Amino acid sequence: MGFNDIIGQRVIVESLRNAVKSNMISNGYVFSGPKGCGKKLMAFIFAMALNCGGEANDKPCGRCSSCMRTSSGNHPNLKIVRPIGQSIKIKQVRGIISDSARKPFESGYKIIIIDNADKMTIDAQDAFLKTLEEPPENTVFLILTENHSLLLPTIVSRCQVYRFKPVDSLEMKAFIKSKYDYPAMDVEAAVRHSKGIVGSALELLRDKGNFKARALYIDILEKAMTGDGNDAILLASEAIEDKESAESFLEFSLSWFRDIMVLRESRGAYDNLIINADSLEVLTRHNSFLTEAKLNSIMEIINKSYRYIKHNVGIKNSIDGMLFNIAEVNSYNG
Repeated sequence: MGFNDIIGQRVIVESLRNAVKSNMISNGYVFSGPKGCGKKLMAFIFAMALNCGGEANDKPCGRCSSCMRTSSGNHPNLKIVRPIGQSIKIKQVRGIISDSARKPFESGYKIIIIDNADKMTIDAQDAFLKTLEEPPENTVFLILTENHSLLLPTIVSRCQVYRFKPVDSLEMKAFIKSKYDYPAMDVEAAVRHSKGIVGSALELLRDKGNFKARALYIDILEKAMTGDGNDAILLASEAIEDKESAESFLEFSLSWFRDIMVLRESRGAYDNLIINADSLEVLTRHNSFLTEAKLNSIMEIINKSYRYIKHNVGIKNSIDGMLFNIAEVNSYNG
């Protein structure tokens, strides 16, 4: 495992690699980006490089004792802090402070990875800030967050901030095909649904239930689109059990009708623009009986339901109401 295993984050990789080569290491780094973008992998590879016993131009080597123990999370100089329950509490941060004050067990850097750092309570962030203001020698904090704006500005200002960007679809497809043996159509569908997040694409591919869920989502929308709200609701009850599955269905629904909009505007360019390219036949059929006014109404219905779900309004009532409204908008004599 090394920097070459990171795709789509070339600027970040080169910056960290050069920092290791030149031994210009900061005390704090913020890795910011959505779940699955590679923050944790980057943190472990950087941690490996910092204490690697290999050649200066080949760090991390991935073969020395230090690299292997860091990769497995068993290096004595590595500590990982994660939320307990819904947050990282001040007691945990005090543990970080106490631990960072001690000398490393082995020569090199003591590395503390704070995972989901945006879940630190305000008190915990205040306590952590004091450590960052006077950081112990040879201690590096790797702060992983989905949204660094949720951290205290004074914490962020004392760190080097790296924002992880979506990965180009062609680069992602080439990477997945070089590492795994998944059907080409599955890879295509997963990459288009991933929004540039490698972890999301791999999650879709590893869990075949994701493709079954998509097929069920299409069936639900098919029922609603043909004006059969009752059957759509019955199918939805099989697929949607909680807030997470409701959000997944709504995200898919938005991508579905967004694809129909693209079909209407750019029929000749769908290869690059359509997310659900593996369902083009069904998309085309739905497009054939949708007017622009109906399409806009449906998108508004879905967005409104999404807002309800985000604010914890009753999930079943929100989804049922959405499907009935879509059926009503799109009733026809199909």
